[in-house]
Amino acid sequence: MYYFATPHVNTNVKENTLDFEKLARNEKLCKSLEENGFKIFLPYRDADQALSGKDLLEKELEVIRNCDGMIVALSNTRGIYMEAGYAKALGKEIVGLKVKETRDFSDWGKAFFDYIAQDTEDLIKYFKNKK
Repeated sequence: MYYFATPHVNTNVKENTLDFEKLARNEKLCKSLEENGFKIFLPYRDADQALSGKDLLEKELEVIRNCDGMIVALSNTRGIYMEAGYAKALGKEIVGLKVKETRDFSDWGKAFFDYIAQDTEDLIKYFKNKK
């Protein structure tokens, strides 16, 4: 199973409001991956959002500890990079996925990832070639 670290809030406002465009994109990406045989944990979809912040964090950390690796939508939010750092410290495979809001990375930033996929098709091809 892969943990999919992806934003779901609007980062252009001071409040953490849901970004329905990102939510729809995340669902579409997960559907494509799952249709190709990959098991995906999407925190917003698969974790109980009624949990307290601390309990939700603990659930997500538990999933990261037990997952095969992490897919990171290379976005403009901080939370996904905290999740990725934790997974990297555990020795998990970290695969970046470029999305609309992806900015350029330095060589140091690129070195953090085991692979950076250009789009969903590239991501699926990468995983299939690993088998």
